Amino acid sequence: MQNATGTTDVASGSTTGAVMSTDRGLVTVTTPTSAEGRVIVAASDGSRVTMSLPAAIDAAGTTSAAGTTVYPNAAAHTDLATQATVDGGARALVTLKNAAAPTTRRFGLGLPDGATLVADGAGGYDIVASANGAGAVTRGHVDAPWAKDVNGNSVPTSYSLDGNTLVQTIETGPDTAYPVVADPHYTWGIITGTVYFNKKETKLLALGGTVVSWIPHPAAVVGGRSLAAIAGGAVAADKCVKIKVNPGLTVLSPAAAVAGSGYYSGKSGDGYCK
Repeated sequence: MQNATGTTDVASGSTTGAVMSTDRGLVTVTTPTSAEGRVIVAASDGSRVTMSLPAAIDAAGTTSAAGTTVYPNAAAHTDLATQATVDGGARALVTLKNAAAPTTRRFGLGLPDGATLVADGAGGYDIVASANGAGAVTRGHVDAPWAKDVNGNSVPTSYSLDGNTLVQTIETGPDTAYPVVADPHYTWGIITGTVYFNKKETKLLALGGTVVSWIPHPAAVVGGRSLAAIAGGAVAADKCVKIKVNPGLTVLSPAAAVAGSGYYSGKSGDGYCK
């Protein structure tokens, strides 16, 4: 498993709570001592996102000197593992030992009240939470998945959502060389990234209304475009608008707001564009 991931981004002491200083503030990552426990990534404000492992038995974990905790034979023809990562995140590793191993795995996510998942358009998901009463700001992220065979070759894999359960499908075939290692990885922390607006808020932006004080007025025009026009396009396409934000919700310049805005929809299993 460590051969597939390397160890340069693995934090030590993860089963007792590894504390990392990140650009999102202090983040504490705790990985479980047995396979039926939950991975916990907690921000300095006390909020946290947890993840269950696709275990069939409560196998005890063994932690390597590099910080990887392995749960052998925790599911049929499968070893599981967890790592805390130095970016303030956590990684789960699934090793399919042979062709008899199930290729669909479920990871239950425990989200804070009001938080939800929004597809990022690149195979992963943003974890978003309310932004002072309007919009939803990215406070965490589920990276796009990957899988590798024993020779280091990529194996096709993808996510879907079943409520707040992350479902990973690994597309093995007759030529797949085992074992295959697959990797869900997520982070959680202080506000950063992108703010998402729902359909009602998008319509208000399109009409030139000010939704929140920390973005420029929607009528602000840069290079012939305005936030109101971008939001209007989203409304016409039955989509919602998203805007890049600064950490701490400091005011964006009109140019930065327009350049970082675009559309998104709720058709990928997320629940915010409604």
